Amino acid sequence: MSYISLWWRASRPFTFTMSVLPPIIGAIAVKIEHPGFGLNWLNLILTMVGCVLAHAGANLVGDYFDFKNRVDREGTFGSSGVLTGKLAEPKTVLIGAIIVYIVASLIGIYLAFSILNGKVLLWLILIGAVLGFFYTVKPFAFKYRALGDIAVFISFGPAMTLGTYYVQIQQFSWGPILYAIPFAFLVDAVLHGNNLRDIKNDSVVNIKTVAILIGERNAKFMYYGLVLSSYLSVIVLILANQLPLISLATLLSLPLAIKLIRIVHSKERLPEQQFMMIDAATAQLHSAFGGLFLLSLLAQYLMQ
Repeated sequence: MSYISLWWRASRPFTFTMSVLPPIIGAIAVKIEHPGFGLNWLNLILTMVGCVLAHAGANLVGDYFDFKNRVDREGTFGSSGVLTGKLAEPKTVLIGAIIVYIVASLIGIYLAFSILNGKVLLWLILIGAVLGFFYTVKPFAFKYRALGDIAVFISFGPAMTLGTYYVQIQQFSWGPILYAIPFAFLVDAVLHGNNLRDIKNDSVVNIKTVAILIGERNAKFMYYGLVLSSYLSVIVLILANQLPLISLATLLSLPLAIKLIRIVHSKERLPEQQFMMIDAATAQLHSAFGGLFLLSLLAQYLMQ
């Protein structure tokens, strides 16, 4: 495996739509609420790069501490497989994570000091940094204390979307927060699918995830709820006049959602190897749903 391929795998790029979509949604929210406002494209690109780098850094840190804490070990399906497959040394992955975080931090500091009232943005960045970096790192270790669902919902939903909105226009609005809710449910579904798959392996090392606490049967129902809540929240926001009717286009991804729900429902009857990719498959649903949601918002702006 080449050096570039190794780091590409370690960063888990199949999850990056989760950190690319929120900045784009935040930018479109600006144009919807302020049609005549000209976007600062440099700041938008930097925001997106910063979000993706912070996401990659969190993945690398997660790999390192999951491996050190034996959450990921030989025979388990979690993480990128770089450390469990002995493709890199733990120290190398940790150094890579620190470098990525430093670059992401420099981008955040630049943005905060290049806009008006940038100190407010620093607080948003700090919230995201704490939720991301301390996802598996003590003293918080959100993942190991059944708080991972809340952390990813906030980080990859309202925090990134509202942060992008603020970078552009230096004010707050409920719009980008409401827009973030539907796809934030699916981000949590990706994590929960991972935790549902790993109930047996995670229980061995005495960590707590929501899936472990509520048991496999209830964890399945929670997965169904998270996936379907994405669609339900779109309908609720349409009825509340917060989204255009064209946002029903997200229903075009519903067949994929139903397919995944059926897979989870049949978990015990499926070969273990077939179910191991439930997190990646749910990430694909997030991409499909998010793309349709994005197009609906873009159509709303163009029809104003």
